[in-house]
Amino acid sequence: MTEHRRPGRPQIADPEKIGREAVALFAEHGYAAVSMDDVAARSGVSRRTLFRHFANKADLVWHDFFAAYGRLDALLAREGTGPGMGGLRVAVREVLTEQPSGTDLDRVRFRIIGESDEVFAAGIRGLGVMTAGFAHQLSRGGLLDEGGVEAQAVGQAVTGCILAASVWWAQHSDDALVDVLDQALARLEQGIA
Repeated sequence: MTEHRRPGRPQIADPEKIGREAVALFAEHGYAAVSMDDVAARSGVSRRTLFRHFANKADLVWHDFFAAYGRLDALLAREGTGPGMGGLRVAVREVLTEQPSGTDLDRVRFRIIGESDEVFAAGIRGLGVMTAGFAHQLSRGGLLDEGGVEAQAVGQAVTGCILAASVWWAQHSDDALVDVLDQALARLEQGIA
């Protein structure tokens, strides 16, 4: 049996563009007032195409955050990246300076994450992936046992530090995001006591 297709070319969508358009709409009208139909119309894609890339509105908010983490994870996996927090801080700075970050749209994203329990909860699964990646980074070079409680706890602390510092930056700071993150990670590296 052959598959019947609609005539015409399949719609090609750029998830990064869709994410930017969605956050621009959130900035203009507020997160709660924007529908997925509004995002599809603003992005010039069909509703079906939009849902192929984003399961819900919250995914639109988290998209760039997790895309940046993907770039960070790839950099941490490269030969020559230093182990531990020192290597992590250098990699974070490199990722955030290579790809423009700290824009007004980033500020909107992090404000929404900080203010909406629904949006925050939608990102929890991805934060778990980040925690595992940070635990791996912090255990490189034998600094910690990757499967041990210390690596997991420190990986979670780094995840929380990055997220909390990003939300704080969006709500309170005019400094560059990369500098705020580095300051927070440096303090974590020194220890809390």
